[in-house]
Order: sequence, then C-alpha cells, then structure tokens
Amino acid sequence: MDIKKYLNVLNKKEQSAILKLADKKLTTIPDRAGRFYPGLQSYANLHHYKELKPLIEKLREYITGDFIIDKCWANHTDGGFVSWHQHKKGLSVVYYLKNKESLGTIFRINDKIVRLKSPQNSLIIFKDQFHSSPSRKIGTPKINRYSIAFILFLPQKINIAPQITGKN
Repeated sequence: MDIKKYLNVLNKKEQSAILKLADKKLTTIPDRAGRFYPGLQSYANLHHYKELKPLIEKLREYITGDFIIDKCWANHTDGGFVSWHQHKKGLSVVYYLKNKESLGTIFRINDKIVRLKSPQNSLIIFKDQFHSSPSRKIGTPKINRYSIAFILFLPQKINIAPQITGKN
C-alpha cells in the first residue's frame, strides 16, 4: 500500500488560521452533472491564500522534488459518507484539520477495503487509489469534520519521506 501518514503536522495557531479561512470559503458546489457534493466545499484555489503557506511548506518537507499544486480545497461534512472516487493524476493529499472522531479515509486496494484512521492535525499522501470518506456510526450525533485536499502534479520523479511524527 503506497499511502504515507504524518502526525502533528501544524501548530495550533496555524490550524486555527486555516480553519477560519475554510469557514469563510465553504459553500455548496455542484458537480458537472448539476448535483451537489456532500457537505460543504471551497473552490479549488485555496492554495493561493497565505493561511495555507505553513501546510504547503510541510508538504515540501514530506515530498522531495518539485511538485505543482493543481487544486486545493476545503471540505466540511457532518460525518456522512462521501462516494468512492479516484484522482488519476499526480498525488493526492488530505490534511485532517478538525476530526475528533479520527474518521480517516477508506481505500479500495486489490478488491479489499482498507480503513485508515486519521486524527486531527494529520495528513496522508497517496497516488491513484480509489478512496472515500467513511461515515460516522449509525445513530451517533453529527460531527464537524474539516479536511483540506490537494491534487499535486509531479513534473519529475519525486520521493516521499518516511512517515514521521512532527512537533506540535
């Protein structure tokens, strides 16, 4: 499984700035067919805001070699299921900004379902995997799950650092 997970990515001040930005930018966004994505999302230009700079700098620590950020957006769900999908170009990154229940990501790998729990202030990097966001347990209260997602283009061969625990 080519999925890397990093813990304790940003400090509290950096997390707070990103959360404030996300709250300002979240809206309902239709897909190409006119249906709305689950929960709320921002438009995919979030990487142009100064509040994202510390997170992007962390990505440069974890990914050696040049990459280009194609898209970056915020997500907010109440813990509902997000349908299976795949980003076919480059690397995908998910930063779990607010995620008290550690709902991470579900991957479909070789006809098996792999559940990756991800606490707040952690991120995962993966390539070309079918994935989804798991839902909260039936009968449990709604939650506030915020994440920041990136699609990165890789103009040349890159390396991803071994999983490490950052300082908080």
